[in-house]
Amino acid sequence: MRALYRWLIGETPPPPPPSGPRSPADAAGETLPARLGHYVISRKLGQGGMGVVYAARDERLERSVALKTMSLGQDETARKRFWREARAAASVNHPNICQIYEIGEDGGELFIAMELLEGAPLSDRLQKGSLNAAETISIGLGMLAALSALHARGIIHRDLKPSNVFLTPHGVKLLDFGLARPTPEVAQTTADLTRVGAVMGTPRYMAPEQVLGDTVSTRTDLFAAGAILFEMLSGRPAFGGRTVVEIAHGTVYEHPPALTGPPAVTAVDRLIRRALAKKPDERPASADEMAEELRAIHAGDPNETAALTQALTRLVVLPFRILRPDPETDFLAFSLPDAITTSLSGIGSLVVRSSATAARFAGEAPDFKSLAAEAGVDRVVTGTLLRSGEQLRVVAQLVEAPGGTVITSQTVQSPLGDLFQLQDDITRRVVEALSLPLAGTTPPPTADAPHNARAYELYLRANEIGRSYDGLISARDLYQRCVDLDPTFAPAWARLGRCHRVIGKYIDGAVGTNELAEAAFRRALELNPRLTIAHKFYANLESDIGHAQRAMVRLIQEATRHGNDPELFAGLVHACRYCGLNDESLAADAEARRLDPNMSTSFEETLLLSGDLDRLVAITHGEKVEGADDGIRVIGLGLAGRRDEARAALAQMSRIPRIPAFQAWIGYIAAWLDGRNADMLAGIASLSNLVILDDPEAMFFQGWMLCDSGQLEPGLQQLERAIARNYFVAPTLAGARQFDSLRDNPRFQSLLADAEAGRQLSLQAFRNAGGNKLLGR
Repeated sequence: MRALYRWLIGETPPPPPPSGPRSPADAAGETLPARLGHYVISRKLGQGGMGVVYAARDERLERSVALKTMSLGQDETARKRFWREARAAASVNHPNICQIYEIGEDGGELFIAMELLEGAPLSDRLQKGSLNAAETISIGLGMLAALSALHARGIIHRDLKPSNVFLTPHGVKLLDFGLARPTPEVAQTTADLTRVGAVMGTPRYMAPEQVLGDTVSTRTDLFAAGAILFEMLSGRPAFGGRTVVEIAHGTVYEHPPALTGPPAVTAVDRLIRRALAKKPDERPASADEMAEELRAIHAGDPNETAALTQALTRLVVLPFRILRPDPETDFLAFSLPDAITTSLSGIGSLVVRSSATAARFAGEAPDFKSLAAEAGVDRVVTGTLLRSGEQLRVVAQLVEAPGGTVITSQTVQSPLGDLFQLQDDITRRVVEALSLPLAGTTPPPTADAPHNARAYELYLRANEIGRSYDGLISARDLYQRCVDLDPTFAPAWARLGRCHRVIGKYIDGAVGTNELAEAAFRRALELNPRLTIAHKFYANLESDIGHAQRAMVRLIQEATRHGNDPELFAGLVHACRYCGLNDESLAADAEARRLDPNMSTSFEETLLLSGDLDRLVAITHGEKVEGADDGIRVIGLGLAGRRDEARAALAQMSRIPRIPAFQAWIGYIAAWLDGRNADMLAGIASLSNLVILDDPEAMFFQGWMLCDSGQLEPGLQQLERAIARNYFVAPTLAGARQFDSLRDNPRFQSLLADAEAGRQLSLQAFRNAGGNKLLGR
C-alpha cells in the first residue's frame, strides 16, 4: 500500500517533533514519534509548513489511518482555524472526499485521523504527461462531485490543486481542507479567522479574486477545477510563469490557449473556458451544473474521448519597422506581415491573430507582457525592413511571450521585383522554428503562389490602402489590375469581391456591385476552395442577398475541416443569425472567442435580436473587442428605455467613418430616439438611395424602430421586405413587445409564419451539415 499526501499546509517553518516516546528512525533516518493518543505511528507520509502526515494504526478499531498533525504552539487564532478546518472536514461524508475518523489532541499536539488511501495524487500522474479526454472527464466528475458535497455544506475548499486530488483504485478522493472556509453566507455567522486581504491558496490554481484578495465563493473552486481540467488535457498549466508574480499576472489578465483534438476535447475546452472566466458570475453556477455538462460529453464516442489533446500555439505577426523610410517600399511595413499572417493561418496547429489585432501593437519596442495578456499569444514575429538599392532585407525574429526570449532570428533578402519570395522565405523559416512546439509540423506547400511579380506587388499595395474606407476605391482598382495581370491569384479575387461589396453597400451605391462581388468570390473559390477569407467575405454577401442558409452550411463544412480558424466562426455568427438561429449564432461567437478572445464578430446584433438587452447594454468600451458595433448598443439602450444614455453613446460614435451610409444611419437612430417620426420617414427615403437598404437586417431594424415609435404601417412594410429576403428572425418577431400592437394583424401573422418556416428549414440544414457537433449544440 502506498499513500502519498503532498500537502502545502501553511507558511510557517516545519514544527519540532512531538515530545514523548520515540519510535525507531524511518527510512530517511528521521526519528519518529511512537504514538499519538491510541494511534501507533509507523512511518511519515509527508510534511508541510505547519504539520506532518503519518501512517498509523488505530489500536482500538484495528485499522490503518493517516494522522495529520498541527504544531501551532500558543497561536490561539491558528488553533481556532485548525478546529474550524477539522470540523468542516468531519461534517462531510462523501465517497469522493477523504473520510475523517477523529479529531484529537495529545500533549498539546493537535491531530486529525483520517482514512489511509491507496494510490497517488493527480500531480504524480501529470508528471507522466497529459491525459486523454476520457480519463480527464472521469477524474473531473469525481472532483466536481466532491466539490458539490462541500458546497452543499457551505464550505469552500480554496486550495484545490492536483496534489489534493488523490487517485485511488476506487475513484477520486479530495484531500486537504487546510485552507477551507465557510461560504460568505455561512461566514456571516462564523468568526472570520483569515487575515483581511491575505492571499491563501496555490498560485497556479487560484482564481483572480483570490489573487487580488477579494471575496471568494464556490465559483472560486470551479475556477481551480477548470485549471486542473486544462492541465490534465494539455499536460501544461493553464497559467504559466517562472515566478509567483508572473503566474498571478497570467491568472488575472491572460487566457490559456485553445485545445484541439476530437470533438470531445473541444467540448471539454468550451467548459474550461467558462470555468476560467475572470468574472465569477460568468462561470458555471455550481459544481453540479459543471458536472452535468461534463457528463454529457462523457456520453460521446469512447474512441474520440480516448484520443490525446494538443494546445494550439497562438501567434501574432507585428507590422515591421522601417529602418530607413522609402516611399516606394514603406507599404510593406503592414502588407508584408499581413501576407505572412495569411500564409501561417493555414497551419492546423496554429491560431494566428488577425492583422487588425497586430496593428494595435505596432511600435518601436513591443511590450511582450502586454501582448501575451491583451492579444492572447505565446509567440510573436517581429521584424525590420531595409531597402538597399534594388534589394530588400528583412530581419525577422520569433519571440516567446510574455518573457520576450528570442527563439530564432533570421535575415532574408530578395530583389524588389520578387516580394513573394521574401514573404515565402520568412513564412517557411517561422514554421521551421515552430516545428518542435508544433509536434513535428513541417512547412506546408506554398498555397496561392502568384504567377506575376508585378501583380503581387499591386496586391500588397492594395492590402495597405484598403485598410480604411477612404482607401477602398483605390484598393479595388489595384486588385482589378492585379487579377488582370494574374487571373489565377485567388486571394486578389477574394479581396476584390470584398471591395465591390463594401463600396456598393456603404459608399457609392452603384447598381450591380453585388453581382460583381459575387462573381469575384466565386472565382476565388474556384481557384482555391479552401481560401478562408473568400468563404467569410462571400458569406456576408450571401446573407445580404437572401442566401444565408447556403452560406451557413458552407461555413460549417469549412470549419469542420479547419476548426482552428476563428474567422470561419465569425462568419457563422452572421449567417446563423440571418437564419433565425440565435442560440447557434452565440455558440459560434463563443467558439470564435475560444480560439481568439479578441475576435471581432457581430454577436451584439444577435444579443439584440435575442432580447438580451441587459448583456448588450452592459458592454463597455473598455470591454469591447475591435470592431464592436456601437450603433447596435445604442439601439439596445433605446429599446431598454434608457434614451438619455443612448443619445450620449450616439454622440460618442466617433469611430464610425464619416461616409454617407453611416451618417444617414446615425441620423435615423437619432430621429428615433428623439421621437421625430417625420424625420424617420425621411431617413427611410434617404437610405433608399443606398444599397445598404438592400441588407434585410437593416430593413428589419428600421421596421422595428418604426413599430416602437407607433408607425405600424411603414414599420410592417419594412418587416415584410426583410422576411421576403429570407431574414428568418421569428423569435424576435414573436417575443419583442414592440410588435404587440400587430399581433392580430393578418399580414404580421403571415410574415411571422413565413419566418418560422424558414427558420425551421435552416435549423434542419444546420443539423444536417454537422453544426450541432461542431458547436456542441
